[in-house]
Amino acid sequence: MLTTVEFVIVEGPEEGSRYSFRSSEVRVGRDFSNDLILNHAEVSPRHLRVVVEKDEVFLEDLETDSGTKLNGLLVSHEPLHNGDELQVGPYVFHISLIREEIPDVEEGFDTLEQARKKGSLIHRPPFWILLSLVILVAIYAVIHFWTGERDGEDLSLAGPVPLPVEGIFGYHVSGMNYLDKVEFSFIPERPKYRLQYRPGFISDPKSVQISINDQGLGEVPATVDRWADEPVSIDIPQQFMKIGENNIIRFDNTKCPPEKARWGIRDVRIQEVPILKCDVDVARKYLRLANEKYQERRINESNLHDAINYLKEGQAYLIACEEPEMRNALLETQDLYEEELRQVYEDYMFNAKKFLKLNDVDAARFELEEILKRMPNEADPRHRKAREMLEKLRKK
Repeated sequence: MLTTVEFVIVEGPEEGSRYSFRSSEVRVGRDFSNDLILNHAEVSPRHLRVVVEKDEVFLEDLETDSGTKLNGLLVSHEPLHNGDELQVGPYVFHISLIREEIPDVEEGFDTLEQARKKGSLIHRPPFWILLSLVILVAIYAVIHFWTGERDGEDLSLAGPVPLPVEGIFGYHVSGMNYLDKVEFSFIPERPKYRLQYRPGFISDPKSVQISINDQGLGEVPATVDRWADEPVSIDIPQQFMKIGENNIIRFDNTKCPPEKARWGIRDVRIQEVPILKCDVDVARKYLRLANEKYQERRINESNLHDAINYLKEGQAYLIACEEPEMRNALLETQDLYEEELRQVYEDYMFNAKKFLKLNDVDAARFELEEILKRMPNEADPRHRKAREMLEKLRKK
């Protein structure tokens, strides 16, 4: 039996919005890595999860400060039923559990057997027809082998692939063969989206670059000789998108050409992120919190990183606003803080590489650990780079 969990907001921000998920686990929270993103200060980054196990569905609060209410009561781990009322911060959801029966395979075979006995099935085709089909399939397989994987044909010459789409894309990864790059297209109707994908068989994290409309989004993380266990999520900046027009997302393997390096991506999708109602006062509050964190950046290593996140959260409350003054204040402050964080990273990375050349492993390890403290977000390429270097040092 397949179970679809449907969340309908009946009270709170974005009232009337509907979200459906058919998977074994649905994560809900403020962080962009969640399946259902609730961008509100009263919602924890990772607030709760809904787990589907066979015919039962469970709700689990992830030890949040504000808690999770099910039918008006605070809960930590409870069964979820059709028609339940779920409250997360200011959001009140009506829960629907839609169950679909999976056809019984054995029952299908019994039906075929009965039909065969009654003579209702077509007779077996002549041997020469079967032989002809086998030969045609063999010829197609040989042509595909020699013109596809073997020659490294770049199928991106055929143009962007419209999203949503299923399949595997890359070079020598048992999917659609893209030697150099693959492009996807979509037309956004709202100003806030995120890109999700699963990378695989990438040895160098700098080799595959992601962009939208020729604006850089980052690098694909390394996953050597396997597919990543979890999807990677990237929040697409509003200023990079063209609302109502065709947008092009490109995964570009910078090593191909001249090399023929193995690489791949799969499960590529675009997910709309709910937009909060305009609230300039809340945005101003986040600007104040960011400034306070910035002033205390010498006290705690992650404060500068947290200040930047506060500025990003404040901007979410201005997407639906005509408020250029506050928006510009948040953006300009974010630019200043991110430039300082970039300089901090470069200083620590420079020191780490210097100590490695001097064979001072302990000192290099200290510099790399400082980067992880100041950039705790595991999706940040700088965090991943420092962590990869630390892992190599531990193996020595």
